[in-house]
This record gives sequence, structure tokens and C-alpha cells, in this order.
Amino acid sequence: MCTACLVDLVDDLAEKVRCGHCEREWSAWMQSCPNCLGELHHDPARVAEGLAHLIGSGMHLPRPDGRLPFESSADCTLKRVAPRSGLIFIGTEGFLEATVKSRDGAARPPMSCQDIDGTVLFGMSRYEAAAHALVAVAPDGAPIATYLRGGGALDPTIDIRDETSAPVARLIPTPGTTEFNVVETGGGVLALCSSVDDESDLWVDDHWSLQHTTDRLPLQRLGAIGLVLAAKALLGRANPERRGPDPRAMAYGFPEVE
Repeated sequence: MCTACLVDLVDDLAEKVRCGHCEREWSAWMQSCPNCLGELHHDPARVAEGLAHLIGSGMHLPRPDGRLPFESSADCTLKRVAPRSGLIFIGTEGFLEATVKSRDGAARPPMSCQDIDGTVLFGMSRYEAAAHALVAVAPDGAPIATYLRGGGALDPTIDIRDETSAPVARLIPTPGTTEFNVVETGGGVLALCSSVDDESDLWVDDHWSLQHTTDRLPLQRLGAIGLVLAAKALLGRANPERRGPDPRAMAYGFPEVE
């Protein structure tokens, strides 16, 4: 690169380079695309540095192009990357699989699980036929699965029904832990569901994860994903809770606002 004019020095001034964003061709000495302003020359070192900063800040890369949401497995983790952020689904490889849209980012129905591009995968709303119950619904309105909370305050359960409303499994707590077994109706353990408190900047929220123990799940894959969201809504915190004074209020002497 010329230190005087910052133009790349190339062997052939007639050489062309194709923009990876809009697919138009331009002279190889140009740094950015005049059409879309995208970079014409990608610096692998800069890309690697940017990715490292992104991952180090707690963010997650989207799953690779061409892969469907939760294509590899129903195993996932539902979490927030920051106290004020919305909920996201992370797959087993650490990629962002889907986001959850709701009012003010709360784990409270109605909610919508969306693909990275905004396409709705399923909605989650109250199941009017029973108290403390939710239903996952496909974009066309067809039910995917229903989740009904039962048990007591110390030993809550969730009865799981498939798209036909047949009882197929139950979420049962493991005594003395924050883990639950997903037990098939009349059968054995199908998966493990766990809850872990995560504290960030004096805020704490519960992250929920699903790990199947058998390849046979009596639910649609999105029904298993919906179970994680339902567990968060029925058993977890709707919003993060503050543990201690607001550091911003302390720094500037402002009164705390609940």
C-alpha cells in the first residue's frame, strides 16, 4: 500500500476484483465497492481479530450458512448474553441458532422463537384450557407441544403433551440439584434439563439447557426446543434480578430506580 495516498500497489492496473456483497466487479486497486461500500479486500488477520473480540465479549456467531435451525441436535441452551438483552438459543457447537422475541425481552408469553433472519419457527402462548400452562404453535397455527406445570413450589413438574395433546413425558426435578429428568410416559429418562444461575454486573438470571440421552424423542424437534423455553417461563425468572445496587447509580450519585 502506498504510504502517501493509501492506494494498494498492484502488478496489473487492469486487474479486476469482485465485490463479495453485491457481486459487481471493480478495479483491483480500489479498497471499497462504490456501489455498496463493502470492502473489496478482506484481511484475514482483521477478520480473526474481530471474531476473537466478538467471542470474548460473550457474543455468539450465527450457525454456518446452509444449515437449518437446530439441524444437528435438539440439545441447546437458552440464555441472555447481557442483563438487558433478549433470550437466545445456543446450539451444542456454540453457534447462535435462534432468538426469542417478547415484550421487553421477558420470559413471559406471548413469545416468538425466530430464526436468525427473523423467520418465525414457533410461537409460545398461554394454554387457555389449563392454569399455568403454555402451548408451542407452528407459524400455520398447528400445535407443536403443550406444557402444563404441576407439583409444588419445591418440587415443580411439567407435563409434556405432543401435537395431538397426548401425554408423552414429564419434567421431574432431581432432589438436591437444579437438574430435571425428562421421563417418558411409561418409560425411562429421555433427556436432562438443567438450570444454572449466571451473574453479570450484579444481575442474575437462570440459563436453561437440554441434553438428550436417547435418540428417540416422542416430540417434534421444535417441541423439545419449546420445552426449554417453557421451563424458563414456568419455572424460572421472567427477567433478570439485580443483586446489589446499580453501579451506574452509585457512580453518578443517582437514586436507584426499581
